[in-house]
This record gives sequence, structure tokens and C-alpha cells, in this order.
Amino acid sequence: MICNLIFRRFTVGSYPINGYLVADPETRVGVFIDPGGFSDEIEAFIRERQILLQYLFFTHGHWDHTEGMQEFSSRYPVRSYAGQGEVHSANNMLQGSEIIEVGSLQFKTLSTPGHTLHGMSYYIPGGVFTGDALFCGSVGGTNSSKAAQCQTEHIRKHIFTLPDETLVFPAHGPMTTVGIEKYTNPFCQ
Repeated sequence: MICNLIFRRFTVGSYPINGYLVADPETRVGVFIDPGGFSDEIEAFIRERQILLQYLFFTHGHWDHTEGMQEFSSRYPVRSYAGQGEVHSANNMLQGSEIIEVGSLQFKTLSTPGHTLHGMSYYIPGGVFTGDALFCGSVGGTNSSKAAQCQTEHIRKHIFTLPDETLVFPAHGPMTTVGIEKYTNPFCQ
């Protein structure tokens, strides 16, 4: 179960995706995951909750997930994180298994390639942000059967080994849980 954090899902971008703002309630330090766009609604939430937005996490480098990067970067002193080579202007390139501290929150990076070459998911106890790697009842598209197999293997290795009650926050569609996807997702059987 996710508790003791500031959390909000926003629909962002010209090709709408789910972007997530997560912040530590004690330090107010926050991260925006998949900044596919920026809006007055996001700015108001950050101001009202007195969030110190210091991080951007990208699950992968497709334009619908990166479109808001420049706007966020011009307004807030953010450090950006993405899988190796996914977002060329990101400050930090990830391999997977890194721990990123956002205030007192600890995010573990999980390598979830397939939809893209170096896709990344971000885990905190109780929740995992999967971008286009894993959706409710589906997975992100791939460009080959080899990439699809790689994607499924990494989902099984890194996502399906999390507790079944872990909430899955995808970039498209509704949230789900690890258990529901592990036992019912037809693309991962």
C-alpha cells in the first residue's frame, strides 16, 4: 500500500498520457514521472502543496513522454533521469537497479526494455510506475517478436516479482495491480 506521500495523476500532453507527481510530505521534495506536458493545473498543485519539484523521471524517450521537459526545466531546478540513451538531454542515464532518493522516498529503477531499447520503471514500496512497458490488460507495442519477448521477460523478472498488491501506474489507461496483471494479462502468460 502506498501511504505517506503526496500523489497526483495528471493527464498531460498533446497525445494525452498519465503523468504522475509524487512528493515526500515531510521535505516537500517531489518528482514528476513522464512529463509529457505541462499545465496550469500542475503548476497550481505544486504551488498549493508547496512542493519543491527537483526531479523528472522518464520511463522512455518517446515524444509523448518528453514533450513537457523543456517547460518543467525552465520553471523548476530539476534533475532528469532516463534509461541509457532514451532521452538525450537527461542529466542522468540509468541501467536499472539504481536507488534515487526524492526527499526521504527511495525509488528503485527497474530495467523494462522492449517497448523501447532502454525503458525504465520506477518502484517505491506499494507502487510501480511502468510507462508503456505494462498496462492494465496489455503491454506497450514493440517493433519485433524479439523485443516483445525481451519485454515480457523483463516484466516477469522485475515487475511480477513485486508484491501482488503493488499498484501499477501506467502511462496510458487505468491503474491496476501486479497480481492482476501477473495472473490475467494475456501478453505476459
